[in-house]
Amino acid sequence: MLSNPTAADLIESVKISLMKDILPEVQSDRARVLLMMMQTLLTSVQRRVPLEQQYMADECNRMQRLLREVGEAFAGAEGEEASRLRALADAASATPETPPLLLFAELNGRYRALSEAFTAALEPLNALDSAGDETARALLNRFRAYINLRCMRDMEAHFAMDAGLVGRG
Repeated sequence: MLSNPTAADLIESVKISLMKDILPEVQSDRARVLLMMMQTLLTSVQRRVPLEQQYMADECNRMQRLLREVGEAFAGAEGEEASRLRALADAASATPETPPLLLFAELNGRYRALSEAFTAALEPLNALDSAGDETARALLNRFRAYINLRCMRDMEAHFAMDAGLVGRG
């Protein structure tokens, strides 16, 4: 059991539900084609999700290096445009390079294993807590605080997603 599924896991669940729950109920050929197109789009997003952050980190560093080059190329130039370019280069240079991120497959494997272990630890901690073990109670409270943090993050993401979709039809 996953205590907190990844975005790719959630997309897979939606794809399965579309095929098992929705497709059999769809009568219109046009709606069936649209459903298949949605499946294709979801598959594309599902494949991109694991790479998105690595792409972003790499692209941050590439843009930063190019902006530094611009600043160096126009270091002695005069005029408003050259001045604006140097200011942009200075701002980009003020930020440290983005560190490379773990490959998603490795991070996801670690996350799954730890998530399963975390979830499995709840039952014995609850049993020990029920038996009056104070150490288990204290640790269980820390586990609950962690679960609350994850719930808050999930809710923030949910609200951000809903707010981003408001007004789009």
